[in-house]
Amino acid sequence: MSKTQETKLAEQLANLADDHWFNPAIFGRYLAEQPLYTVDRIMEMVSYIISEQAKVYELLRLKGTSSEGLLLANELNECIKAYQEVNVISNLKLPKPTVYNIKREVKVEPRVFGYTDEYKNPFDQV
Repeated sequence: MSKTQETKLAEQLANLADDHWFNPAIFGRYLAEQPLYTVDRIMEMVSYIISEQAKVYELLRLKGTSSEGLLLANELNECIKAYQEVNVISNLKLPKPTVYNIKREVKVEPRVFGYTDEYKNPFDQV
């Protein structure tokens, strides 16, 4: 099965970003100087990256590990969500806010196993 253009580009970008000599400022400046349609597609890509990294931040935060990049992604994701609530964006396909549904809304009553009477010890046979 062949890889899509998007996957090939993402792999190349990931490999280049791992290089010690990769300069993100030059890369960002070059992408910022593109035509409007291209900049819109790039901003869609960036917003999806931010959204996915914010999810990773939430998972790693619970484990007690994180990074400043993930913290920044989480804060930017909150800004994007707030901006979407106020403004209608029709030309960009931004990620939809993730809503975690609780599977069970009814409280589960614990069952008592073992002794049913706290004061009665079954081993006391008096």
